[in-house]
Amino acid sequence: MAKDYIEDLLIQKPTAELLEKELGWKSLYAFDNEVLGGQGTLGRKS
Repeated sequence: MAKDYIEDLLIQKPTAELLEKELGWKSLYAFDNEVLGGQGTLGRKS
Protein backbone atom coordinates (compact mmCIF):
# COMPACT_ATOMS: atom_id res chain seq x y z
CA MET A 1 0.00 0.00 0.00
CA ALA A 2 2.60 2.59 1.03
CA LYS A 3 4.63 1.96 -2.10
CA ASP A 4 1.79 3.48 -4.13
CA TYR A 5 2.21 6.89 -2.51
CA ILE A 6 3.83 9.42 -4.80
CA GLU A 7 5.74 10.86 -1.80
CA ASP A 8 7.47 7.52 -1.37
CA LEU A 9 8.57 7.44 -5.00
CA LEU A 10 9.52 11.11 -5.34
CA ILE A 11 10.86 12.02 -1.89
CA GLN A 12 11.62 9.12 0.44
CA LYS A 13 13.38 6.72 -1.95
CA PRO A 14 15.62 9.32 -3.67
CA THR A 15 16.52 10.87 -0.31
CA ALA A 16 17.47 7.48 1.15
CA GLU A 17 19.57 6.74 -1.92
CA LEU A 18 21.32 10.11 -1.66
CA LEU A 19 22.13 9.58 2.03
CA GLU A 20 23.47 6.12 1.27
CA LYS A 21 25.63 7.34 -1.61
CA GLU A 22 26.91 10.60 -0.11
CA LEU A 23 27.19 9.75 3.60
CA GLY A 24 27.42 5.95 3.60
CA TRP A 25 24.21 5.65 5.61
CA LYS A 26 22.13 2.50 5.41
CA SER A 27 18.39 2.84 5.06
CA LEU A 28 15.63 0.41 5.85
CA TYR A 29 12.04 0.78 4.71
CA ALA A 30 10.26 -0.65 7.75
CA PHE A 31 6.72 0.71 7.27
CA ASP A 32 4.27 -2.05 8.22
CA ASN A 33 7.22 -4.47 8.59
CA GLU A 34 8.99 -3.29 11.73
CA VAL A 35 9.19 -5.62 14.71
CA LEU A 36 9.26 -3.65 17.97
CA GLY A 37 11.26 -4.48 21.09
CA GLY A 38 14.87 -4.73 22.16
CA GLN A 39 15.58 -7.47 19.62
CA GLY A 40 13.34 -5.87 16.99
CA THR A 41 14.14 -4.51 13.57
CA LEU A 42 15.44 -1.14 14.77
CA GLY A 43 15.71 -1.77 18.51
CA ARG A 44 12.82 0.57 19.31
CA LYS A 45 10.42 -0.34 22.11
CA SER A 46 7.42 1.41 20.57
